[in-house]
Amino acid sequence: MNKWYFIVSLGFLVTTISCEQSNTGSTTKNKTVDCKSSTLIFPKGNKVTGTVYQSILGKIGTQTSNVTFEPKSRTHWHLHPGGQTLLITDGVGYYQEEGKPKQVIRKGDVVNCDKNVKHWHGASIDQPMSHIAISIDHEKHPSQWFDSVTDEQYSE
Repeated sequence: MNKWYFIVSLGFLVTTISCEQSNTGSTTKNKTVDCKSSTLIFPKGNKVTGTVYQSILGKIGTQTSNVTFEPKSRTHWHLHPGGQTLLITDGVGYYQEEGKPKQVIRKGDVVNCDKNVKHWHGASIDQPMSHIAISIDHEKHPSQWFDSVTDEQYSE
């Protein structure tokens, strides 16, 4: 519990430091502050494919990653034998399970991917999206990857 509290506190500190006073933005107690909504709480990480970046934050049993998608970028179809939770930390994107309609996901949303459910997720057409991906029991049962999401599937 102390580690999680530290990470959350550090994320708040980084976000707070990145805010600057300016003549535009929201006004708080007669001071105007402009905070960029795309300020990353955790490192963007390394490019994993196309314009998708991943920073692995923890990987003992359960893998926790910060994943950042530039507009139009997305994962391939995949599943997690242990299930996965996505905490959307910035932007707008999409999530779709095989055989179901695509859903719009936004900053503040939580997506629970059931065990062994084939799905994909990524940024919207015109906005980036970042999320924390928590993959349960990842060490023993890693993600299984399939075909890429076609432009037609992405646009449906």
